[in-house]
Amino acid sequence: MSEAVAGRYFFPGTTRFVAARAVAEGDILRVEDESGTVLAHVALELVEISPRLGTLRRRFTFMDAGCFETEDSDAADCLLMGKRKGVSAHHLERSWQWAAVSVLFAAAAMFAFVVYGIPGIALWLAQETPPSFAATLSEQTLATLDKTVLKPSALPSPDRLRVEALFARAAGHGRRGAGHYKLLLRSAASLGPNALALPDGTIVMTDQLWPFVKADDEAIGVFAHEIAHVDHAHSLQAVYQAALVPAAIAVVTGDISQISQMAAILPGVLIQAAYSRGLEQQADDDAAMTVRQLGGNPAHMADLLERLDTKLCGKAGCPANWLGTHPQTAARAAHLRNAGTK
Repeated sequence: MSEAVAGRYFFPGTTRFVAARAVAEGDILRVEDESGTVLAHVALELVEISPRLGTLRRRFTFMDAGCFETEDSDAADCLLMGKRKGVSAHHLERSWQWAAVSVLFAAAAMFAFVVYGIPGIALWLAQETPPSFAATLSEQTLATLDKTVLKPSALPSPDRLRVEALFARAAGHGRRGAGHYKLLLRSAASLGPNALALPDGTIVMTDQLWPFVKADDEAIGVFAHEIAHVDHAHSLQAVYQAALVPAAIAVVTGDISQISQMAAILPGVLIQAAYSRGLEQQADDDAAMTVRQLGGNPAHMADLLERLDTKLCGKAGCPANWLGTHPQTAARAAHLRNAGTK
């Protein structure tokens, strides 16, 4: 028989109580007053037992037969040892090892969600985005860019015709078909040599990029790279990662009122080329394939990258930055030259 646990017994439906003691006999909990009169005789499995929390009283609730309280949690634990669930929670709460494991598990779960969950959700949203939504988002984004950083193109007509002809060659190898891509030429002194892709298939190239192009393969590679961003919905993935909640609401419910919020984010994503390294590598690989299919050499794309790198960062090149969105120029160039040997 277990030792008695001292406490007090509250009669059913009242606040009246008497001094009492509780004893566990097998699977039965018996409560009796100081004279030995049995006040409750209940199967342990029917008793609701409060967990051990600091110095709070432990309460044993007997459904319709009142309740028993005790301040002696240690004695209550001994009484319940091996019989009920009330002990384990307290030990877990007091165990720093379990606390440390819980913190590590929570940190790992958060890391996994950020690294894999958010990109996975963003990819799904991008794949489920209706064309009409992408078109509206692109229109609003282009309007914002035209008001802020883009100016009308000043390329001479012969250069414009050559650029358009090279774009048409690249677009003909796009997954959507040539008719689903459109080239816009703009001047952008603040952006410098650049090209960017909107979700609906619009490709914008700045006048400032053209003087750096020394071979047709280089321009085709640039266009094919941006077309790959469109084909893989990279810009949508990037903006969805930056605005996951409104993006999910917009795509799942068809609520286009959320587009304005995302259209305010997308220009920054495009200007900063804020794609992950994996997405940039995917676009480079697609572009290299297109250049090879057209009989060119992807190594020329590497030449253009290095030429731009030297112009923007000097002969020493741009410093490596592990937080950067684009892979280091040297690594990209080496990868493209390797693609040219296949």
